[in-house]
Amino acid sequence: MDTNKPTIVYRYRDGLYVNLTNRCPTACVFCIKTAWKMDYRGSDLNLGGAEPAPAEIIALAKKEWEASQFRELVFCGFGEPTMRLEAMLACARLIRNGRAEPLPRNLRIRLNTNGLANAVWGRNVVPEMKGLIDSVHVSLNTADPAQWAALMRPMEPWAATGFEKVKEFIREAALLLPEAFATAVDSGDVDLEKFKELAARLGAEPRVRPRLEEEGKK
Repeated sequence: MDTNKPTIVYRYRDGLYVNLTNRCPTACVFCIKTAWKMDYRGSDLNLGGAEPAPAEIIALAKKEWEASQFRELVFCGFGEPTMRLEAMLACARLIRNGRAEPLPRNLRIRLNTNGLANAVWGRNVVPEMKGLIDSVHVSLNTADPAQWAALMRPMEPWAATGFEKVKEFIREAALLLPEAFATAVDSGDVDLEKFKELAARLGAEPRVRPRLEEEGKK
């Protein structure tokens, strides 16, 4: 591997993860990209502003599949994937349309997101994901809007309405996509029962996860 090149796709457990962008509308207090110096378990995820094209991503995914098959393709790197919404959907379309062989058309495709896509793009983008994205994991983290702002630290254009927009995104995803999870980082300061109640009201499955620093490194 050329260590001078940033990592665009990387393996974790049984998935192949796509590092689509380093841009993000939030600066979450639990984000480890600065503390880990843009390294994720040995992969350099610093794209340096050179974001990969869908064709490049698919070519790399095909090569990884031929080396060793994976269970799912996951849009999740050191940035918010939906900042490059069309590039993400283009990758999924290539797979679903059978234009990414040997990747199977029915390959499971997951999106890990902060849920601000509707706010960023000024429209409900979830219907555009229907038939392309199988599972979405939304980083909700709390049922309290003030705590959400303190934890997620959204950029100013989306700070005022961000929490409501995330809830809207989760509701839509739960209605239109096969799987919708609302996730929370177990920080010790969040009322997890209220978080789970809110996730259920929005139609999503709640999931509590440890901080990445506390996960056993693989």
